[in-house]
Amino acid sequence: MEPLHEEIEAALLRIAQEALANAGRHAHATRIGVTLSYFDDEVSLDVRDDGRGFDPPSLPARGGFGLGGMRARAERVAGSVEIESEPGGGTAVSARVPLVRHD
Repeated sequence: MEPLHEEIEAALLRIAQEALANAGRHAHATRIGVTLSYFDDEVSLDVRDDGRGFDPPSLPARGGFGLGGMRARAERVAGSVEIESEPGGGTAVSARVPLVRHD
């Protein structure tokens, strides 16, 4: 693992914190896995749980925290967040951001 630019590092940390908080608050998960993977030009953060899941399109769009906040944080550093979930099937939050090394 290598040091990341502070903005990239902060965005990934906050996304991971929110995904873990959501899993704890809403999913009733018994297992949560977090992986951070480095590729040639991007860094990938994946948070997966075995909780009760939900239907992502049915959630109201809200600014600030939660899923919208995770997406906003990733977009500020030219990245993206994808949510995969279904009722009864757990949830996967995947964030992809550019690999910008620490100067």
